[in-house]
Amino acid sequence: MFKKYKLEIYEAPLKAIKNGSKKVEIRTNNSYEEINYDQLVPGDILSFQIIAGPPFTGLEVITRDALEVKVMQVIKYKDPEELLEKEGLDVLSTLVETIEEGVDLLYSFHEYKEMIPVHGIFAIHITSINQIP
Repeated sequence: MFKKYKLEIYEAPLKAIKNGSKKVEIRTNNSYEEINYDQLVPGDILSFQIIAGPPFTGLEVITRDALEVKVMQVIKYKDPEELLEKEGLDVLSTLVETIEEGVDLLYSFHEYKEMIPVHGIFAIHITSINQIP
């Protein structure tokens, strides 16, 4: 039985998912989401909730159930460098030009620097299943 999870996301990456340019969501386990990414499996559904920001300013949802996507594959990496070497810089859209910049960017996300050494970092390959207006 597949599960459905609500995940917070900023508006810009959500737009990139909607237009098809973003097909991999990068996450790590943290203290502010209920999901454990180790338990995410292909077929699970992610329902994105748009939050204010960036930068990280809390989890005030400004648009509920903005987009649902289906998980196609979940790959756990030990650190951002390994993830970016295997997945490529495209997973960060056009935000960085080098692996070093990508590592710095990922470690700048809220709690990532503390949580990645404990939990690893996940490349979640997704596909859009519907678009809620």
